[in-house]
Amino acid sequence: MRRFLLVLAASMAVAGCSTGSAPKPVQSGAPDAAASPADVPACESIPVITPPEGAFKDSPIYVGNDMPSDEIGEWARMQPDFEELWIDREHGGWVVVAFSANAADHQAELAQTFPGVGVVAVQVDWKKADLERLQQRVSDALRSRFESLAVGIDVMRGKVMIGIGVLSPDRIETVRSLFGGEPVCVEGLDPSVAVPEGPQPTFGDGWRLLASEKVGEAYRTGIAADPEAYTALWGRIGLTDEPPPVDFQTEVVVWLGAVYGSSCPDIRLDAVVSDVERRLVHGTIVLPSIYNACTADANPHAFVVAVERSRLPAPPFGIQLNAEDPPAGAPEERTIVETDLREPGSTPGSGEVHLDPNLPEPYVVEPGSIIEPDVEVPFRLDVRCGIEWLGPLSDYWWKTPVPAGSDRFVPVEWEPLVQDGQIIVSVLMEGGPEPTVTATAADHSIVYRISRDAPAACT
Repeated sequence: MRRFLLVLAASMAVAGCSTGSAPKPVQSGAPDAAASPADVPACESIPVITPPEGAFKDSPIYVGNDMPSDEIGEWARMQPDFEELWIDREHGGWVVVAFSANAADHQAELAQTFPGVGVVAVQVDWKKADLERLQQRVSDALRSRFESLAVGIDVMRGKVMIGIGVLSPDRIETVRSLFGGEPVCVEGLDPSVAVPEGPQPTFGDGWRLLASEKVGEAYRTGIAADPEAYTALWGRIGLTDEPPPVDFQTEVVVWLGAVYGSSCPDIRLDAVVSDVERRLVHGTIVLPSIYNACTADANPHAFVVAVERSRLPAPPFGIQLNAEDPPAGAPEERTIVETDLREPGSTPGSGEVHLDPNLPEPYVVEPGSIIEPDVEVPFRLDVRCGIEWLGPLSDYWWKTPVPAGSDRFVPVEWEPLVQDGQIIVSVLMEGGPEPTVTATAADHSIVYRISRDAPAACT
């Protein structure tokens, strides 16, 4: 997650942070080029600002957003030398308040004003006003140089973050030549993983493109195996041109109703894959020239292709947009075909083309997820080593007492629900001075509390 303040963002940054390693300069030019003060570091290589050792205590712990950040922010903005504040999720969700001077004095004032609250002052060597001016200079200088540019203030590192797209040597050199030695850092994609720009292919292995237009429905697929079905599918998509000819003795028509965000309109179909083993036909749909986050609005782009029948899997087979399963909330994406369309001129019978009845899969929170307090959700708990540990959940491991000598203990009420070493329990996280997670299954509840330790590897 990119953590920085945009020009119009609210003044208080509420984000997680973690410690990092020493800064590593992003080299411009040859890999063995010597580092210099003018080099521009990668943002992720810069450690976040952390208060002195011992500033954080074991309690309180905030598992949601129940820390009094608004009240602290109102107080802090009235203090001289105040610059910004953020939430440190690595240290119990404490509020970190940054001052450009006299942080020790402000720490004493915080302790007196907010007794028992998880808040700590930290001294920084920057002023937000200076970073805002630098941010504007960077934006003015680079806006016309990079087709994809994001400029913001990373208050937890005290830098102006510059998203320059692909981290190519020439782009880094441009930033270095203009802002080397200033408090800036760069963000972007490694050239080896960036999707190259290029035109839309018109054919590939076993397929050819019939249409590519921003019409239709997003997260949809379909198939036509005869002229009548082809005409109907063409009309359903909303295409207005005359449909290109298709030889239905040797080909079928497949519709891939892809999706893109309005801030990332470039979308391309690079391939159509017939995965015989998975019994799946899917596209390889990419977003070239995308280096920053895209807006989440779902806009449709229709790719219509003719696929050689000889390339199709045996029935039943599925059609979906990419190799990954459809996302939650889009069960209409996957189309199931129960007819052997490899036979020349064959067509599906009534009801033999339909949506996948197994979608959507039930919503279950997985380990490593973040949940909100006071909201009950289903959670997948691995009980192969017992139920003593739950998590990680909301950045913490949670632990409950188990009978002595029963390191693989599972309550008898839960045992009938265990499948493949896992059980789906309902979890409810509650905040407060001593946060808890209550896991319930078969009307039997277990209460977990935060552990500063992590469980040993389960074997």
